Amino acid sequence: MSFDHIAPIYNIGENVFFGNRLNLARTVFTDELMNSRSVLLLGEGRGKFLQELLAINHCCSVTIVDSSTRMIRYQKSIVTKANFDRVNFHCVSIETFSTNQKFDLICSFFFWDCFTVQQINKLVPFCSTLLLTKGLWINSDFIDLMNHRNDTNYFKIRLLYLFFHLTTGIRAWRVEPFKFFAEENGLRLLKIDETKKNFISTELYQKII
Repeated sequence: MSFDHIAPIYNIGENVFFGNRLNLARTVFTDELMNSRSVLLLGEGRGKFLQELLAINHCCSVTIVDSSTRMIRYQKSIVTKANFDRVNFHCVSIETFSTNQKFDLICSFFFWDCFTVQQINKLVPFCSTLLLTKGLWINSDFIDLMNHRNDTNYFKIRLLYLFFHLTTGIRAWRVEPFKFFAEENGLRLLKIDETKKNFISTELYQKII
C-alpha cells in the first residue's frame, strides 16, 4: 500500500469531492485538541490538519506515522521553523512503527478505512497501548451504509474504494465501524458528531483501562 502516486493531487481530490467537510470533521473537538500535550497522528495526508493543530495548540508535541515519503515531504513543507522541533516524522507503516513514548491524544482521520478487519484487529490493540490511561482518541471516517444499496453515499464510497484500490493497492473494500474495535480495547465513547447527509462520523473516546 503506497500513497506516493496520488500525493501530488491528494488535496485537490479532497477539495473537489468533499469541499471542506473532511477538515471540519477533523477539527470538531477543538477543546480536546487545544488541551493535549503529546499527540500521535496516524496518517496525515499532506499536513492540512497538522497545520491547524500547531496553530491552535502552541505547546503540544506531535508524532506522525505515515508510510508515504511524498506525504511526509509535503507535511514538512508546511511546518514553520518555529514549530519544526515540535514535530517528529516517522516514514513507516503503522505495522512497523515502534516507540517507548505514551501519548495523551491519538488522532486517526480517514485512516482505518484503508485496512481490512483482520488488520484492524491487530493494529488497534497495539495503538491502544500507546495511549495513556484517561488519554483521548479522536477518530473520523465515512459512514458505510452497507444496508442501503440505493443510497448515493453508499455508491460514492464504493467508487472511492475502487480508485484507491487501483492507485494505492489498499486491500480493504469497506469502512469497518471503529466503535467495535475501540470498545474491545478499553476505550469508552464520550462524544460523537455524525452527519449522515455527508456520510461522515467523528468520535471521541477515552482510554479507561
